Amino acid sequence: MAQMVVAGIVAEYNPFHNGHAYLIEATRAAGATHIVAVMSGDFIQRGGPACAPKAVRANAAVACGADLVVELPLPYAMATAERFAFGAIGVLDGLGCVGVLSFGSETGDLGLLARAAEAVLSPCCDELTKHLLAEGVTYARARQRAVETLYGEAVAEVLSSPNNTLAVEYLRQIFLRGLRMQPFTVQRKGALHDAGQADGSFASASLLRSLLDLEPLDAIARFVPPEAMEVYRSAESDGLFPFRPHSLDTAVLSALRQMAPETLASLPDLSEGLENRLYTAARQAVSLDGLLSLVKTKRYPLSRIRRLVWNAYLGVPGNLMQLPPPYVRILSSSRRGVEILSKSSRTAQLPVSHSAVRLEEKGEAAAQMIRLCARASDLYALGLPAVQPCGGDYTHKISVK
Repeated sequence: MAQMVVAGIVAEYNPFHNGHAYLIEATRAAGATHIVAVMSGDFIQRGGPACAPKAVRANAAVACGADLVVELPLPYAMATAERFAFGAIGVLDGLGCVGVLSFGSETGDLGLLARAAEAVLSPCCDELTKHLLAEGVTYARARQRAVETLYGEAVAEVLSSPNNTLAVEYLRQIFLRGLRMQPFTVQRKGALHDAGQADGSFASASLLRSLLDLEPLDAIARFVPPEAMEVYRSAESDGLFPFRPHSLDTAVLSALRQMAPETLASLPDLSEGLENRLYTAARQAVSLDGLLSLVKTKRYPLSRIRRLVWNAYLGVPGNLMQLPPPYVRILSSSRRGVEILSKSSRTAQLPVSHSAVRLEEKGEAAAQMIRLCARASDLYALGLPAVQPCGGDYTHKISVK
């Protein structure tokens, strides 16, 4: 039997499209025999709900070539790039059998990405970043300027693109943890991240979400593998897809208007009195977009404010994302995925299961995380075309494809 080479991919699949399929194909062509994706749950990194429930998105990924999809728990999924990578690499490492980390990047130059990761790990870079923050710029801009000062323009330029930035954070985690996970990058093909126009059969996920909001489902068919479209059509007929972007706006405003400043102060990634600004805005705004506009400043970019607002709505405690992932939760699997799980049964460093009930029994941290993710799914379900009852995380079953 050929040696099993398990590659990990960090994803949101929001929604799964031809670019995601291209990365999976390139990873297999490079020698991976099995692929596991760690995927955000019902809420995603930019801040806000995903376009479809996590089970639908996971099933679409497996239908299109991923062998196993596991969940990135909420506190990491809706966090800064640094904490997002911390959680994702922690989950993959928890399986104990992932030998390759595959990711897309704008540059496609692994050596340049590695130099950027080494740069941001430098204590000198950290000190200079803190100094530059005093000028009132964002953390991302301050860090990029620090890297440019210390390591040159070419290395700093890497940090100006979103996929490159995430790639640097993945590498940073590998270096910090001393992992043997071999990095492998594929240059992003077709439309750029958040591009407003398609490039042939490739379109950004943000463009696809815009089409889903304005057009019938078939409007995205040219940019999505047929196998994923089949999953999406079935989910649409069940009232599970697509999630309408503003369907929970009133619920979010209602939740924030009931929160005291001291409650807001416990949110993740909150500092410098931002809770007072958020508290005041929640009482003035009459729409979620209006709230975001009132809080956003040059120092606080929109993505950070979005995450703050949605973390407040979901009740995510600020300390939870500081803890390492306490389990690996299975969302969907193929037959080859079962082979990954068989191997991980001998190598896993974390509890592995599809069952929320079983994982809830694996200690206080696991119980807290599972309950938080389950509550988030219950709140997410209120915004679906067909509103769902509570408890979906506890009744979810997987069928091997």
